[in-house]
Amino acid sequence: MELLLRPAEENDLAFCESLNRGNMSRYLADRAIAWDPDRFLRSWADFENFIIELDGQDIGLLRLTPEQHGLGLRDLQILPTHQNRGIGSWAVRRAKDIAASRGFRRLQLRVYEDNPAMRLYTRMDFETELVAAGNVHMVYKLPPNNSFKPRPLRGSA
Repeated sequence: MELLLRPAEENDLAFCESLNRGNMSRYLADRAIAWDPDRFLRSWADFENFIIELDGQDIGLLRLTPEQHGLGLRDLQILPTHQNRGIGSWAVRRAKDIAASRGFRRLQLRVYEDNPAMRLYTRMDFETELVAAGNVHMVYKLPPNNSFKPRPLRGSA
């Protein structure tokens, strides 16, 4: 099993939106939130988007963005047929590596409290900072990186 994280390209947009919409549909429906393709498209331009490949096949999406207190893990989506196989843990480790290499002191995320991914993040040493309106705000505190050399995220000003 060979996993690879590669920068997403414009031709990956349809796959990523479909994956995100499909994986999130139950959570959005439970909250009476309609999927907004324009919002996803705007976020596509603002976030750093990565494709998770397994043996050359696109199977997931990882999205990161700088936030006020650290690097935000904004989306981790994996095709349902490939979930519960350690790929999410692998992707979170890559996100931690990216955050550390860029000098961030925190990797942070929000997850719905009824999302099974909460178990993954807890296992990966994320701590709950806040629970508000059914959203759990979690953080992983990174050790200082004394060899850090600033490099902007793709697409950031």
